[in-house]
Amino acid sequence: MMKKIFKTLPFMAILGGMIFATSCDSDFEEINTDPDRPTVISEDLQLGAIERTLINRRYDYFLANEAASNWVQHTSQPVYNDADRYFPRTGSIDNLWIDLYINVIADADEMYRLAEEAGNPAIQGTALTLKAVAYQTLTDVFGNIPFSEANKGLSDGNYNPKYDSQRDVYAGIFELLDEAIAKFNAGGTINSDQDLIYGGNISKWIKFATSVKFRAMMRVSDTDLFSASAIQSMIASGNLITSVTDNAFISYTGESSPNINPVYGIALNSRQEEWCVGESLVEFMKAESDPRLEVYAEPNPDGEYIGKPAGYLNPETSGFPRAYVSNIGDHYMASDAELYFINAVQVNLLIAEAIERFGASGDAATYFQAGIDASLEQNGLEPGDYTPTYNGLQSIGEQLWVGTFMQGYESYAEWRRTDIPANLPLAIDPQPGVGSIPTRFTYPNDEVALNGENVEAAIAEQGEDKLTTKIWWDKN
Repeated sequence: MMKKIFKTLPFMAILGGMIFATSCDSDFEEINTDPDRPTVISEDLQLGAIERTLINRRYDYFLANEAASNWVQHTSQPVYNDADRYFPRTGSIDNLWIDLYINVIADADEMYRLAEEAGNPAIQGTALTLKAVAYQTLTDVFGNIPFSEANKGLSDGNYNPKYDSQRDVYAGIFELLDEAIAKFNAGGTINSDQDLIYGGNISKWIKFATSVKFRAMMRVSDTDLFSASAIQSMIASGNLITSVTDNAFISYTGESSPNINPVYGIALNSRQEEWCVGESLVEFMKAESDPRLEVYAEPNPDGEYIGKPAGYLNPETSGFPRAYVSNIGDHYMASDAELYFINAVQVNLLIAEAIERFGASGDAATYFQAGIDASLEQNGLEPGDYTPTYNGLQSIGEQLWVGTFMQGYESYAEWRRTDIPANLPLAIDPQPGVGSIPTRFTYPNDEVALNGENVEAAIAEQGEDKLTTKIWWDKN
């Protein structure tokens, strides 16, 4: 797809130049300047659009939820359940790739350039942070991806970027985030009207970038790229998101595009009953007497919380009709529900894991409970309402699974990394040939068609382009 898009751009640039050259005169600029169409773009004008595009793609209900949330069995579908049976929407896979490369990464590069010209390092930091999140989202679901040669069509004439190894992509992500933190510390300003996440608060952006780096480092904790000293340094810095007041999220305020929670589109289109909670999650939370269940799910007409097993071909005739299973709770389906890039739930639990596994400073049980309390607070409950017994890494993995409910790609990544819960059942009627829960997405059709040689090289390095091929950091 990148080849197809960028091939047209040089032609359009030439065409634009021809029009200008044949129609200008001595007072063209003075006469034909439209005050509502500025010729100079402010360095932060793209920030809100990049933030919104990135979060909307990370929570796209046709992929992040239908596939990722279904596959970790947070959710399920009593109708239109192809993804529940491991048939993800190929069009949505294409859209994830296109949107993140073109409307996030390429736009972030342009914003970085404008900020450099304007002498505003803080905006450069936001561009680098959002770009790092986009690259991590892509590599976590595909594996090897274009990185070092990505979006170089206009600058280098390279319309067929090579695929970098996932290890190299992660090394690049760490470099992006280190540079972002340095830029934030160098000064500059962020327009509060343009920044939908923190309203221009640079100190919170430092915590955002540091926390994303911390999460990324924990994601590669079973590889040679992991650094225990880097983990300890980030914990000691005081720049991790350990309080809900520092959560990185976008809050939605309306019921019309663009200021609408993308998940609300299900309810808006009267399709809410096409979704329900998963049986594995419901039964685990029931056994724990977890009060969040009443927020995550709606009781069925009998007042019961009933989850649906994964992947029935015909749920209606298999004992799980729409009227019997529990819908997703209104808290998560609301038009103004907050969507998180990263939050105190995940960070506190990961700190607890770092203490348990790598001897980082602090008390693991305290951070464990802090993660649960943050989750309770985000769900409108009182911290301390749920205090499960702490049993080390098993408990941490379970709460990473429960605490990332409806966060699609993060739930999916944490489950693949920890393999907790280890007993998630295979779909009842899976796609033929898919003998285990998928561990990645297959490459976009457009990439296979337009950049096939480099796709084949990636496949040769990391394994078949199948849903069940494990990516580099998935060692368990």
